[in-house]
Amino acid sequence: MRLKEDHVSGLIELSAPGVVVQEVANALWRAIGLKRISEADAKEALEALNDMRIELHELSWAQSAEALSIAYDLNLTIYDTSYVFLANELKVPLVTADKTLHKTARKQFKILHIKDYL
Repeated sequence: MRLKEDHVSGLIELSAPGVVVQEVANALWRAIGLKRISEADAKEALEALNDMRIELHELSWAQSAEALSIAYDLNLTIYDTSYVFLANELKVPLVTADKTLHKTARKQFKILHIKDYL
């Protein structure tokens, strides 16, 4: 995947709200429950993500209030809009694989679907 390669080579930096750790861990937990992956594979995936050194940002209460306003305006979850808020705050485009998030927020924010990342 080009995004990962660009990050590993130092061409770009990856940032995410801190909640991404729990979101990914929860998705892996669900995949274990559905017998799609083993617990060992899930742990290995989390370790690999840790090794990627993605910069995590904890949103303050005030920043969360701003993300809440975005969520209300766009009718998206606060989880989704925390990514939108952070990208906007860092003045970088948000790269997402979430089609709904991309379609809904791209009119007001700089958002790229991962398939369009060149």
